[in-house]
Amino acid sequence: MPMWKAVKWYLRGLFPPVTTAVLFLFMFGTAYFSLASIKNQGPGQFVTLMEYIFLPVYGVLIASHIMRDSRTTVFELSIFNGPATVYWVRVLIVALGLAPGIIGIATMSWLRGYNSFAISLLLKLPVYTAFAAIIASILDSLAGSITFFILTSAIPMSFRVLIQNNGSTGGIMGLLAYLFAPMTSVEFSRALTISRTMGYAVLLATSLILVLLGYVAFLRREYSP
Repeated sequence: MPMWKAVKWYLRGLFPPVTTAVLFLFMFGTAYFSLASIKNQGPGQFVTLMEYIFLPVYGVLIASHIMRDSRTTVFELSIFNGPATVYWVRVLIVALGLAPGIIGIATMSWLRGYNSFAISLLLKLPVYTAFAAIIASILDSLAGSITFFILTSAIPMSFRVLIQNNGSTGGIMGLLAYLFAPMTSVEFSRALTISRTMGYAVLLATSLILVLLGYVAFLRREYSP
């Protein structure tokens, strides 16, 4: 029962109607037209708009919902019987919140025949969820939202510059490229010396580790009412 109450508590306000409607309109509209342009102009426009702009903004909208200040967290811990319920429900809510946008664009990519981009988009779901989970366990709302945006927008953009300049990228940087910028990794797959299977396996494993580390950090963090 406390788990179900916590889910209902966090679902409230997850999708602000006006903000969500406007963001979805622009995000899906942009995805549609940029996917249509891949045949003639290449995937650069689609990757840039989705991986560096719209998906990070969408991610911040959802992730900021669980990035509470200390007072709110203390209140939630008191009514939901401890940190375990609060943490895992937050993880669930972030995943549920991210799913419509990410799965929607992945489906559009798949219907257009760009299966590699569809897979890379779907892999953003565990990555974004993991980033949100561990950040919310360490930082409060404003700092957490800024950090999340840096991890999902600025850093992926830097990998585009890195791969373009180096021409060939492997080792730890190649693995990090798959983690932070899976769509960019698909676009520049010929420049990466690490296989897509290996890159995606590391992405999933790292996401799981980050979620578990976030749980440990949340258990150990001290909150002042």
